[in-house]
Parts: sequence; structure tokens; C-alpha cells
Amino acid sequence: MITKVYRVAEQIIQSRLETGKPAQFALELSNELKTDYQELNNLFLARCDMSLEVIFLKQIVEKVKELLVYTEQPMSQIAKALGYEKSNDLSEQLLCYTGLTSAHFKRIRKIKLENIRRQQKKI
Repeated sequence: MITKVYRVAEQIIQSRLETGKPAQFALELSNELKTDYQELNNLFLARCDMSLEVIFLKQIVEKVKELLVYTEQPMSQIAKALGYEKSNDLSEQLLCYTGLTSAHFKRIRKIKLENIRRQQKKI
């Protein structure tokens, strides 16, 4: 069940990014798994000591980290695509869950690109 929840969360996040339309996590998860959201939430609180909302937010943060490192999308564009009204709200979540700012992940991108360029020059 845990794997299914993570899979559905990833699908919802990807759908948001592709369509730009915010989807309600609780409703989509309940529909997809054909289980009452509160029952699922209670199960996760008991087994994982985390609510489904926290799990979903962590999945969002992982996707944001990936997008910041592997794409040129600014935080404002990522936030808008994920349904956030303010990019500051997403930035705060990133900082809260990772202890790092979006600038840190952009620096990682810059370093990776510099390393690739150096490797290409050697060839």
C-alpha cells in the first residue's frame, strides 16, 4: 500500500506539471486506491509516523530538487506548474524539508554543467 501511495503521489505531481492544473491529492488518492482518505491517513500515521499530506509534500520537494538541478526552470515557473499561488510558499517548503534553498540546487546544476563541459573539452 505504501508503494501505491508513493506511485499515485508521483503521478499527481507529474500531472500537475504537465497540465498546470492543480489536483486535489486527497481526492485523487482516494479515487485511485478506492479507499477512504482518512483510513489511509490513519494507516500511514500508525505505520510511518507521517500523514499522507507530509508524504505528498516530501514528494513535491523531491520533484522540485530534481527540476532545479536538471532543468533551467526558475522556481516561480515550477511553483506555478505545481499549483502554488506564491513561489515563496514552495521555497519555504523546500527549505523546511531539506534545510537548503533553491539557490543551492541551482549551484549544483551549475557545477554539473561545468563538469560536463570540462569532460567534453578533454575528449
